[in-house]
Amino acid sequence: MNTDFNFEELKSKIEFAVKKSFKENIQKYGSDICSFSLISDDGAMTLVPFTNTKSHLEKMQSQDPKYKDFYEFEPVEWFTSNGAKAEFHDLCQTLSVETDKEELDFENFRNIVFETCVQVLEKLRTEGFFQKELGKNLLVQFNISDTNEPKENLIKWTKRLNDKKNGKRYQDYMNHVYE
Repeated sequence: MNTDFNFEELKSKIEFAVKKSFKENIQKYGSDICSFSLISDDGAMTLVPFTNTKSHLEKMQSQDPKYKDFYEFEPVEWFTSNGAKAEFHDLCQTLSVETDKEELDFENFRNIVFETCVQVLEKLRTEGFFQKELGKNLLVQFNISDTNEPKENLIKWTKRLNDKKNGKRYQDYMNHVYE
């Protein structure tokens, strides 16, 4: 790949931003938090944290019970995308500048960015960060908005970031066809 992009630095900055975002949301919403996700886009130019609360999830599911799994597993339907605003803005700027470079092997860059995001979330989950901060387990995801990403990748990532039960539930959701 024709780039001197520092992915280790990116990884450190993502980890810092995720921790800060999660802690800021715990201060606001406390134990009502039930899910956390990082979202990017097909262009690998954005990175946004999403947090869901149990009360928001239950409200959405009660209003439209047919799509209860949709509200649980689709971060764009979650409660908030707040936290570590300056840090995530800087990350988006960094990614945007890099993706604008003509010599960039975009597909390779994109894949490494996405894998880096999953690795950060996986590290935090393995270290127990989310559970220690929240006092309970929660659904953790990496997702891509408006994507043609193979669903197998989304399933694989979610399985890496969660216990077997939530991984299987997400896989069932992704393989379900709504009428």
